Amino acid sequence: MLKLKRGDIGLIVLLLAAGFIWLGARHVLEQNRTYNPNELSAVITVDGELYRTVPLSGEEEEIEIKTALGHNILRKYNDGIQMVYADCPKKISMAMGVVSRPNETIVCVPNRIFVEIINDGTTELDEEEVDAYVR
Repeated sequence: MLKLKRGDIGLIVLLLAAGFIWLGARHVLEQNRTYNPNELSAVITVDGELYRTVPLSGEEEEIEIKTALGHNILRKYNDGIQMVYADCPKKISMAMGVVSRPNETIVCVPNRIFVEIINDGTTELDEEEVDAYVR
């Protein structure tokens, strides 16, 4: 039987605390990131190939995807997109809700559909980025 010593337990607690602090900081930084909602697009990939790119600004639209693997319906709202119908058994992709921030995804594995929100514009301001090099 494996016996843990006081130092082993301390190391485990330290590593877990460091991991939670890192995840919390990352979450806070992602929530505070600014972007222009008019520059967001949803990239829809079916079976590894680009199906369609949909800008999220504008009026509501339904996107129907019928393949040999299955049938899905996406609904684009102003500033978001959601899977409203999937004929796969567990319907996990429908439970993902409306995605509207860069790098958020909707995935339907049985039907091989992947939807990702991207930021088309370059107006995102990050104070840590290099603005220019001076010689």
